[in-house]
Amino acid sequence: MESSSLLAMLDFGRARLLGSLEAIEKSGKPAAEVLLWRPAPTRAHIAWQALHCAATHDRYYHVFIKGEAKPSDAMLVENFGGGSTPSDDMVPNLAHIRSMLLGHFTTLRDYVGTLTPSDLQTVVGPPDRQRKLGDAIILLAWHEAHHQGQLHLTWNLYNQAYRPA
Repeated sequence: MESSSLLAMLDFGRARLLGSLEAIEKSGKPAAEVLLWRPAPTRAHIAWQALHCAATHDRYYHVFIKGEAKPSDAMLVENFGGGSTPSDDMVPNLAHIRSMLLGHFTTLRDYVGTLTPSDLQTVVGPPDRQRKLGDAIILLAWHEAHHQGQLHLTWNLYNQAYRPA
């Protein structure tokens, strides 16, 4: 595996995620309402799904790959990272979501672009889930695709629930 293949996977998933956000923006529906919509009371809303991707990139890159004590944006990770409870009070607008996605993705993407095949063999991750760096990057690409799918499904359910009669 080489970094160019990993970059292609990351880029493909990110384009799909941004495409879903663009569809919401162009739909003419109230974006603030759409971003806050949940398929059920205990499920994550659309904004959480998107920002969860940014929070995961931040935490995984800074803490598990670089070995830093904390992520660069602890508030983002606290509110949108794994194990967080989606809040109805913390729903940023589309511009802020895109900005957060771009910043954390760019940091990770730039790093991946520097990696050699030997680097990809380095073991990283939390103590209970360590894996080769190349595998961790594949997992990050899969994770984003998973949450993009959750966002897309929630957007489709919103459209079904609020379609004209």
